[in-house]
Amino acid sequence: MSLREQLRDLLPQILPPTPVDAIKGTELIRLVRLRLKDDYSDATLRYHFSILSYDPSSPIAKVDQGQGYYLRLNKIDYRRTGHTNGLFIRDDDSTDIDRSRLTRFEAIVERHCLHGSRFPFPLSPQGGDAWELPDLVITDWDFEAGQDDTPRLDESLMNLKRHLGASVVTITAAQLQLRISLESCRADFFKTLSAARWANQGQLFLAETVNDEALVDTLRALGHEYGIGVTSFGLENSLLDELPTPDEIRRVSAAEFESLQASLKIQRIASGTHRPQIDWQHLSVLRKKHEGLASMLSWLSDCLENRQPVPAR
Repeated sequence: MSLREQLRDLLPQILPPTPVDAIKGTELIRLVRLRLKDDYSDATLRYHFSILSYDPSSPIAKVDQGQGYYLRLNKIDYRRTGHTNGLFIRDDDSTDIDRSRLTRFEAIVERHCLHGSRFPFPLSPQGGDAWELPDLVITDWDFEAGQDDTPRLDESLMNLKRHLGASVVTITAAQLQLRISLESCRADFFKTLSAARWANQGQLFLAETVNDEALVDTLRALGHEYGIGVTSFGLENSLLDELPTPDEIRRVSAAEFESLQASLKIQRIASGTHRPQIDWQHLSVLRKKHEGLASMLSWLSDCLENRQPVPAR
């Protein structure tokens, strides 16, 4: 039985029913550890308490203000209702399970970008479109904080860059993969290369850790030869299955996301090459074919007009 399942069974026996009597994390760890079969670190238990508190089907809730946890009442038991889009996937279709994992991975990448003041725009192409469009477009802006600490673009700098033929935003086309193998890596790599040919930079983001030295060497050689970056986030399937839904990942506070981010084991296999100019001719052709790309360009235009980059979701 996983730690998550053990906690779902144990927490109703421990947690108080009202926020007034909420138990602080340190005391909850002590009480839970007395009942657990295996030995888990304090950090692991705190992480699971925090993540579970955002799942409406879990027995644990966090007080709105202050510190402490209490028993969530009138909760839905997703394991009994056959719900397949929440934390506990009970679908025998491996394709659906992988799709669920991939959407969680995408949400993590989006929050990871925003945490670094980079603004992503999801495209999520399907079928043959995957060779023309990336899964995610990531934008980097030359902005400064306004009086309200909101990132804004400096109008004088924007005008100067226009006159000099420079851009105030650079675009990275990113392809997302749960896993990769020595047999499939070339197809996955060149799909990324094809989908990123119009952007300033291309990136292949992998969820799982890449431990095979031959695979690492192959990806690094391809990345250096063709200028495509390759990065692993060190997210194994077991962890992705335990995470909240993608929308919940996008809604968690910055502090809560930092707790999740601490579990990432980012491995930069190839850094990639930055191209100074976007291939506007190729981009114009793709925009006419793909509505999602046209929407992305409209979003970019709105950000520039308002001198304020904003999250696309």
